[in-house]
Amino acid sequence: MATKPVIDEQDDPIVAEVRAIRQQLLEKYGGVEGYLRHIRELDAERLQSEREEAERREAAELGKSA
Repeated sequence: MATKPVIDEQDDPIVAEVRAIRQQLLEKYGGVEGYLRHIRELDAERLQSEREEAERREAAELGKSA
């Protein structure tokens, strides 16, 4: 089975930047578990915002029909 070539940061500045940003995020949130907890919190906030927006639209539509 063939293996994928390893991409060297020196050869690709985008890879170097992505790796540096990933490291910064892991340090900021205390590791993988902390980062995943943060992502879940953001997702919960987004879902709540979408629900509230849907409720506002529904209320506006009901107001138009009345």
